[in-house]
Amino acid sequence: MELRAYYLLSTRSRRAIVKTKGRFGRPYLYSPRGTLLNRLSRELGMSREKVYGLLMQEREILLKQRKI
Repeated sequence: MELRAYYLLSTRSRRAIVKTKGRFGRPYLYSPRGTLLNRLSRELGMSREKVYGLLMQEREILLKQRKI
């Protein structure tokens, strides 16, 4: 699968999507901001829910690649 939304993200969003640990080693739960979902839904022509699902799929792909 190719990454469609990842290349449209800003630097901070790219860092956040691949982040796994927060402060003091706690697990990091990624949740994209509403403004990001709105912008990507406009640019990709998808609903906000589909954009959210796409971001989560791409996050899984990116995290699997980092484990290698």
